[in-house]
Amino acid sequence: MSSPLTPDVALANLQATALTGRCHNAFFRQKQLKFLHDTLRNNSDAITNAIKQDTHVLEEEAVTEVALSLTVVKEHYDSIDVKKELENEYRVANGKDASDRREPRGVVYIEPQRNHTPFFSAIAPLSAALAAGNCVALKIENNLRAVPSILRKLLSESLESDTFAVISSNPSPASLSPCLQVLQDTQINLPNYSQLVSPRSRTIAVVDRNADLALAAEQLVMARFAFGGASPYAPDLVFVNEFIKKEFLGHVLKHSIRLLTISNGIANGSSTAKESKKASRVREAIQALSDSKTWKLQIITQGDNGAIVELPNLSALPPKTKQPVFSISPITSLEHAISLIDEDLDIQDTLLAAYHFGTPSTGKYLSQFVNADASFVNHIPFRLLVGPSAPSFHPVDIEKRYTVKHFTRVSPAYVLPPVSQAAMSKIVASKDSRKAAAELLAKATEEIQEKKRAEWIAIGYFEQGIFIGLGLYGIPLVGCIGASLFFGLRAGLRRWAFN
Repeated sequence: MSSPLTPDVALANLQATALTGRCHNAFFRQKQLKFLHDTLRNNSDAITNAIKQDTHVLEEEAVTEVALSLTVVKEHYDSIDVKKELENEYRVANGKDASDRREPRGVVYIEPQRNHTPFFSAIAPLSAALAAGNCVALKIENNLRAVPSILRKLLSESLESDTFAVISSNPSPASLSPCLQVLQDTQINLPNYSQLVSPRSRTIAVVDRNADLALAAEQLVMARFAFGGASPYAPDLVFVNEFIKKEFLGHVLKHSIRLLTISNGIANGSSTAKESKKASRVREAIQALSDSKTWKLQIITQGDNGAIVELPNLSALPPKTKQPVFSISPITSLEHAISLIDEDLDIQDTLLAAYHFGTPSTGKYLSQFVNADASFVNHIPFRLLVGPSAPSFHPVDIEKRYTVKHFTRVSPAYVLPPVSQAAMSKIVASKDSRKAAAELLAKATEEIQEKKRAEWIAIGYFEQGIFIGLGLYGIPLVGCIGASLFFGLRAGLRRWAFN
């Protein structure tokens, strides 16, 4: 059961434990993760049923969420190398630099998301924080949902009470200030160094005319409709070249027809009500799209579990959606898509993710000019669809979403002096400091020797267009001019000869 202490008192107790450094020990961290994994795997069926009860996912999707959560715990356990950590700890004592040394942050406060893969969203940052050697406070609200209830019970049983606490309400800002905060639902535009915030930016896909349409349709349909369409990495809009739109839609319908009508298989008497509620949310999402003045709405097909719509004449990007609505919009060129995205984003904003389908050179061009936190060419990592969006201003970890580095801070220690020490010592601690400073300045003011450029020209996207244009128009034009000169000169020579 949850701690009877107030959130502020619970955090204060965790801070006291963190100061002792108890969680730093590698064996203790392994023991915590081992107990956590044992408790979760022994209750995997109950966890799966709880996920199905709270969310609108299929049986296999709930099982996948549990499996990936257990996998993340195992991966963090395996990453702890006791022998290597002991060697690293005594590097300074052995006369070696520890330039890459990192220390745990102390106390980590986790506020997991509630509506999409709530179990994985709690376990992923929790296991990473424990592996890094931190104390953890996990916010789990008191409500009638099954996943929060089973999380509260199982985590309290498997983790030690002085290093882990469950709190049900928001702590005060003063109590939170010394903590590293994992915020998956709360939005902060400019998070500080102690906040790992999951952004709610849009996810966009671009399908060029030279793409593998069957592959693109399969990947995008699965990304949009998997896990009830609630993943932050599900594509909110798919730009499709107008020349291949009809063929692409054919592939989309082929792959989506089963997903639009399939039942989630719940057999507890509430299946009909849940399916009706899901269909109602889909209708509301479509209604929200139809109310806009910046595009037209054409419903291609609609089922109880989702819909496929087209947004022609688009002048602004649609809002992010958590509903299984597959939206496409025709474009005339890659520049058309880039322009629509750039005009809709502020200078400091980025897309959450971008999926580009086409040739590798097309993928390079789009990933360069479409500003996104992560770009994927000709594939969508399906593991990315489980869990929250990756924290802003950090590298995206597709597999675990949170790594040990997220929950540590750099704390280098140096034994050996730097290379510049000898030169600087002559200036700082020498009688001839003026001469040494003059020599340092003379060396610094030496002219930079310009490096020669390679004697070749890189053929990029625009150069290819120039060469294609020359091939289509330049060569025929030169041929016509040459033929005209040839026949003109021959006719002139004949007339001159007869005269």
